[in-house]
Amino acid sequence: MTQTYTHSPKPFGGPISFILKGDRLTVDSGRKVHEVQLGAVSTVRMTFEPGRLAQKSFRTKVTMKDGKSFTFNSLNWKSLVEAQELTQEYRGFTQALCEAIARANPQARFVAGKPMGLWLPTSALAIASLLAMAYLIWQAMRMGATGVALLGALFAVVGVWQIEPMIRLNKPRPFRAGELPAELLPRS
Repeated sequence: MTQTYTHSPKPFGGPISFILKGDRLTVDSGRKVHEVQLGAVSTVRMTFEPGRLAQKSFRTKVTMKDGKSFTFNSLNWKSLVEAQELTQEYRGFTQALCEAIARANPQARFVAGKPMGLWLPTSALAIASLLAMAYLIWQAMRMGATGVALLGALFAVVGVWQIEPMIRLNKPRPFRAGELPAELLPRS
């Protein structure tokens, strides 16, 4: 059975097509065509990428044993300001690709979230920023600067709204090819 997925990963640039057939994946960027043997895959990593206000982006990165990698995500950029969410297409292709990789290489690792060395400092920085903002709000209230305190509270709320999903969803953890992490797939 052949499964395909096509998207434009950047606002400027052509589409990239992926054609999955058995234990082979063809990646066509328009300039180059690469044949990928799925048995040579070492790691599949699924992550959440914060996007614009209304859109979230989910990304899958496939790393080969030789260190080469390729990625695809759930957004299809049509222009600098317009992106289309490829919900069903991304879900279906990611599921089929992970299952094909598991069949071709049972030793392949399936990991959700960012690497621990990146996630831990990001989490610590986010917590430190929120604590600093709480301190600013507290000091502003003590000095009677209600406007500054309200502005600080607004920034804190927006910060939590944007940063919390990035920290929560990108916590590093393993998963199985047949059970993709639902929180790292666009909602259908």
